[in-house]
Amino acid sequence: MTEVSREGNNRLIVVLFGLMFVAVADNQMISPLLPDLMAAFGMGAGRAGLLVSVYAIAAAVVSFAIGPLSDRTGRRKMLIAGLIVFTAATLLCGLAWDYASLVAFRAVTGAAAGALSLNITACIGDHFPYRRRGAAMGLVMSGYFAAMILGVPAGAFVAEAWSWRWAFGAFAGAGLLLWAPALAVLPRRVPAASSVGAAGTETAVSAARAVSITILARSYGRFLTRTGPLAVIAASFLVSASTVGFITYVGTWLREAYGLSTDWIGMVFLFSGLGALVGSPLAGYLSDRAGKRGVVAVSGLAMAGLLAAIPWITGLLPVVFAGFIFTGIAGAFRHAPLQALVTAMASDEERGTLIALKNTVAEFGIAGGTALCGVLYVAFGYPSVGAACGVMAAAASFVILIWVREPGEPGEPGEPGQT
Repeated sequence: MTEVSREGNNRLIVVLFGLMFVAVADNQMISPLLPDLMAAFGMGAGRAGLLVSVYAIAAAVVSFAIGPLSDRTGRRKMLIAGLIVFTAATLLCGLAWDYASLVAFRAVTGAAAGALSLNITACIGDHFPYRRRGAAMGLVMSGYFAAMILGVPAGAFVAEAWSWRWAFGAFAGAGLLLWAPALAVLPRRVPAASSVGAAGTETAVSAARAVSITILARSYGRFLTRTGPLAVIAASFLVSASTVGFITYVGTWLREAYGLSTDWIGMVFLFSGLGALVGSPLAGYLSDRAGKRGVVAVSGLAMAGLLAAIPWITGLLPVVFAGFIFTGIAGAFRHAPLQALVTAMASDEERGTLIALKNTVAEFGIAGGTALCGVLYVAFGYPSVGAACGVMAAAASFVILIWVREPGEPGEPGEPGQT
C-alpha cells in the first residue's frame, strides 16, 4: 500500500467512525433518557420500549429495500443521503410535541440509521482485503463504543442539565458537522457488476428496478441456500436481540434498584464503553491473525455469562460498574470480527444485499428482543431479562462455531470476489 492510499484509507476510517458514532449515540441515548421521556409523555415502560422497537423496524424496512440498490449506486450516495435525513429527523425528535410525534420521528431516524449502518459496513468490505479487514472494521466500529463513552453520557448530561430536547438537538448538530467531511472523503467506487450506465451514473429505471419486489426476491433469494450467509444472519439476529434487549432496560433498572439519576445512568454506559473502546481495535487486529470465527464465538460466550449474572448483583454498585466494563470488552471482541465475517460471505457486487438482509433480520431481532424483555421486565424483573439475553448470546456463538467457515480455512475457497 502506498503512502497516498494509506492516507486515503485513514481518512475514510475517520469519516466512517464519525458516521457510526452519531448514529449509535442517538440510538443508545434512548436508554438513559427513557425515565425522562416516560415522565414527559406519561407512558409506562412498555410504551417507552416502542420508541426502540419502531426505530428498529424502520431501519430494517429501509435496509431491506435499499440493499440491492446500494450495490448498484455505490455506498457514497447512500451514506450522504442517510446522513442528511438522519440530521433532520434527530432535530425533529427534539421538537416532538407528544408521544405519537416522537414515535414518528424516531421511525424516520431509524430509517436513516438503517441506510448508514448498511453502507458503512459494505464500504469497509469494498475497500479493505479480508486479511486486513478485521483491523479496519475494529477501528470504525470503535465509533460504536466511543458513542457509549462520550455520546451517550454527553446526551444524558445535556438532558440532566437542560432537557432531553437539547440532547436530540446536540446530536443533530453533530450530524450536520459531518456533511462536509463525508462529501470530501467518501469514495465514488461502484461495484463492478452494478447496473450503472457507461458514465457511471445510476439511471432512474435501474434504480426503480433495484427496489422492485421481483428484483428484491431474486437478490435476497440467492442467499437462502447458502449455509454461511444464513448462519451469520441467524447469529446477528440473536446478538442484536440479546444486546439491545438488555441495554434498553438498564436505565430503568438502575434507577429502581440503586436510585441513580440520569447522568449517573449515563456513567454506566461510559464504563462499558471504555472497555469496548479499548477492546475493539485489539479485537480487529487479533481476529486478522487468530481467525475471526473463533474470536466471535469465545467473546460471545463470555458475554452470555455477563448478561445473565449482572442483574443479580444487588447493593454492590462498584461491582455492577465492573461488570459493565467486562461486558463492553466482550461485546467489542465479538462485534467487529462478526461484521468482517459477514462481509466475507458475499462478493463485492452482492455485499450490500447480504449486509442489508443481515441488518434487516438484526433489526427485527432488536424489535423482538426489546418487546420480549419489556414483557419479562414488567412480569419478573431484570434478572429474567438477563437470563433470556444470556441464552440468546450463547446460542449465537454456537451458530458461528458450527455453521460458519472463514475464507482460506482448510477445504474452503478464498473470499468471494477476492483474488
